[in-house]
Amino acid sequence: MKKILVLIFIGLLTTSMLAQDYKFGKVSKAELEEKVYPLDSSANAVVLYKSRRTSFNYLQGEGFQQKTEIHERIKIYNKEGYKWATKLIKYYSPDSGEKENVSKLIAKTYVLENGKIKEYKIQKNQIFTEKKNKYWAQKKITMPNLSDGCIIEWKYDINSPYRGISKVELQYAIPIKKVVCRISIPEYFKYNVKHLGYLEINKKDSYQNDEITLVHKVRTGQVGYNHTSRENNSTETVRLINEVSEIDMENVPAILEEDYVDNINNYKTAIHYELASVKFPNDKLKSYSTSWEAVAKTLYKESDFGGEIEKRNYFKNDLEDLVKGETDETKKALLIFEFVKQKVKWNNYFGLTTDEGVKQAYKKGTGNIADINLMLTAMLQEAGLNAYPVVSSTRNHGIPIFPTLSGLNYVLASAKINGEVVLFDASEKNSKPNILPQRVINWNGLLVGAKGNFDQVSLLNTQKAGVNSTISAKLDADGEINGMCRTKYTNYYEMLYRDVYGSLNEEDLLFKLEEANDNIEIEKIKVQNKKEIYKPLSEMFSFTSEDLVTTSNNKIFVKPMLFNCITENKFKLKSRDYPVDFTTKSSKRYSTSITIPEGYEVESLPENIGIGLPENYGVYKFQVVKVGNKINTISDLSINTVIYPAKYYQELKEFYKLIVKKNAEQVVLKKV
Repeated sequence: MKKILVLIFIGLLTTSMLAQDYKFGKVSKAELEEKVYPLDSSANAVVLYKSRRTSFNYLQGEGFQQKTEIHERIKIYNKEGYKWATKLIKYYSPDSGEKENVSKLIAKTYVLENGKIKEYKIQKNQIFTEKKNKYWAQKKITMPNLSDGCIIEWKYDINSPYRGISKVELQYAIPIKKVVCRISIPEYFKYNVKHLGYLEINKKDSYQNDEITLVHKVRTGQVGYNHTSRENNSTETVRLINEVSEIDMENVPAILEEDYVDNINNYKTAIHYELASVKFPNDKLKSYSTSWEAVAKTLYKESDFGGEIEKRNYFKNDLEDLVKGETDETKKALLIFEFVKQKVKWNNYFGLTTDEGVKQAYKKGTGNIADINLMLTAMLQEAGLNAYPVVSSTRNHGIPIFPTLSGLNYVLASAKINGEVVLFDASEKNSKPNILPQRVINWNGLLVGAKGNFDQVSLLNTQKAGVNSTISAKLDADGEINGMCRTKYTNYYEMLYRDVYGSLNEEDLLFKLEEANDNIEIEKIKVQNKKEIYKPLSEMFSFTSEDLVTTSNNKIFVKPMLFNCITENKFKLKSRDYPVDFTTKSSKRYSTSITIPEGYEVESLPENIGIGLPENYGVYKFQVVKVGNKINTISDLSINTVIYPAKYYQELKEFYKLIVKKNAEQVVLKKV
């Protein structure tokens, strides 16, 4: 019996020693001494513990108030992890109306000094309050006394008079060792709940009894002449049930971001709540959940949206002069589109509704995204086109999870021409019909039609973007190569070129192009139609280089594509759970013809290959051949989808691995 008791005691002691203490300030020496995260040695930091508790408390005279308590503890391994030591706490703080607030904010940095734990508490003058816009504010803290291996910790409450529950984040760009969450909701409030991400969420739902005390004022005694009355408080206990969701997860892996993703936050494991309805005892049900139809009708009736489209007098005379005599709808739309681009410049502000209104924007020559594209919509309608606004969300704003106005922040114009919906964005000087800037290429938009009718419109690029480049070069026996490069760009790549290079002078353009092309020396350059966006864009330059060629033992080594090579595989993750977003379908064709020097012959050429992706998502062909004294090479890459599914990620990774390998192979010439 004694042996059993001893074993039990040892077991309990061991469990106690291994158990992590998550109370604020209880940081262990072992945690501070840890040099690397055992489950992910590449992690620059790790969340040791995250706790979130959201509940609703009843306050007399104010109703239910929401409180969210946050506690986070983060281990920082190296300087690359220091960025996690800046915390932004966003909260709703409108210029007028009820506001949220942040309270009980405390934060500390822990370090080892002479083998002992030293803590540094953040001071009040190190906590900054920033007003982001007329609706939102944030607290900003940057933790003090950082060093490699330190631990930072903070806790705070967000108090809100509102019932909207903020997103429950369960995955970061760094690993999370342990995350716990408790959401307690009174039976009067009903929410639509949606899980995002690719990890299984360990969530348990239960119901718990609760009660609130209501205080009523009651007048007692006789009322009237020579009579007195008294006011007493009467209390009433109301019993209710809370729906409780509890989450407990351990060893949550980091979601790693690599190239070709629209917004990584769309794919992190999280839970979204949308308030569906509220029903108090003896009250009618009040519904809050909505549909895209309801969103469209609301916008249509909004004076700063639908009302602005109805305003026409301010541009009528200009519009009549602009389209006078023009009957072709496409030409008429282009005239108006370019007129608005020139007339009103974008002030870099998004928004579903106008700022000062379309009339003021027209007068001042500047406005937000709604000012510009609602104005464009109105002018297209006035000119007789079937035109309506399209609302959407930018990539940075994310994808709307539920039908809601708050999930949208951008406005486009559309017109139905020859039976097809054509999209316009007059905020972007180099955009063309159906060629949109990347910020708004974000799945689907909502076309707000007459009287609030609606339709879903794809915002993905349907027109294939193209690069077609031809190099004609001559190689000499000393390893110097001279040549001419001619390149044509189409559709999205055409817009991108003008955005990057369009405003540069010749000197700066030469520098940028030399830098982008293996530091060749460019002597002369000519760009046709750099600013004339409806004419074909082409670039031509002469170049020379000694760095593209290697000579050794009477042999010359040169890559047949010269500087038009794909040299890096952007797809490096072991696995990827979120889709690859190429922004546009594309065709990149590079042709090279190299004249070899006299006295040399070809010893070896790279082999030709042809490879493809599943379901014809992409094709690559590489062909090299000797014709007389020339080596002619064609590299042809075609991507036939905008969104590439994650299930074929390994195939994509191998596809680009082979392309990079093939582009690195060299032609070998030997002296005769």
